[in-house]
Amino acid sequence: MIPVWPVKRLDSFGKRFKRMLAVAVGCGVALGSGAAARAASGEELFVKYCALCHGKDGKAQNPTARKLGVKDLSESKATDSEIEKQVSEGKKDDRGNLKMPSFKDKFTPEEIKSLIAVVKRFRK
Repeated sequence: MIPVWPVKRLDSFGKRFKRMLAVAVGCGVALGSGAAARAASGEELFVKYCALCHGKDGKAQNPTARKLGVKDLSESKATDSEIEKQVSEGKKDDRGNLKMPSFKDKFTPEEIKSLIAVVKRFRK
């Protein structure tokens, strides 16, 4: 038989559960699996989010890259802070049209730093 709890007691439990969940998520605890949350590697991020336009080799030699005018990452001279800013804020053309989306809401600062290392490996 399923116990029937008074609504007031359930409401109190719900509030406590939400607070515990917020604390667990804030601390990076992955619930259910028992494993700690893990940041994606720079390589994983590049393949998932960047390779469509920049190509798996970073040379931007694909139809999407040619259509959008994507730059070849092997020729990049951008500093770490410039790469970080572009990944975080995205890039617009001279008319203000979005050329590259912002990833600040998708990636953690640690993930962006790991992505910078991947981007720099494409350089000649």
